[in-house]
Amino acid sequence: MRTPLAAAGLVALGVLLMANPLFLPVSVGEPTPAYTHTVQPVTEGSVAGFESPANGSNASDAVVAYADLSPDARAAFDRARDSPEGGFGVERPDERVDSLSYPTEPTLGDGILIVERDGERYEFWTRTVEREPGAVVAQRVLLQPAAFLVGFLAVVAGAAVGLRGRLDGE
Repeated sequence: MRTPLAAAGLVALGVLLMANPLFLPVSVGEPTPAYTHTVQPVTEGSVAGFESPANGSNASDAVVAYADLSPDARAAFDRARDSPEGGFGVERPDERVDSLSYPTEPTLGDGILIVERDGERYEFWTRTVEREPGAVVAQRVLLQPAAFLVGFLAVVAGAAVGLRGRLDGE
């Protein structure tokens, strides 16, 4: 009588642990925004690729000359372009460039500028990225996979206990 109860308990515990993404992570705090600046050359696979209007005859609407950027925007563009990673981020809102927009979903003209400098065209991305608190990241990276694995092993153990009880009982 104990074997079926133990098997059912292990399977129930395993299913509960495997379903942990439904109840984890519990939000511990508000996400903190970061403001990113990225520069990359305009290529065929870019948002403003060769087939884009940014490169056609209507380019004057979509392309901004480097000299027309504000001094702060030029400094941010140069810093991002010269960065080995192709960009940089800032943490505080007062570190943003006032003349640039920082949407969470950048689009051409709002968070994505096509900047022409020395005959080259670059995509200049500025956006707001919501970063989750460290405790939530730890839950997603460590706790959820560990709970899922323990749950899976509990289901396997429950099946093994149930099968062993059946085989011994026959």
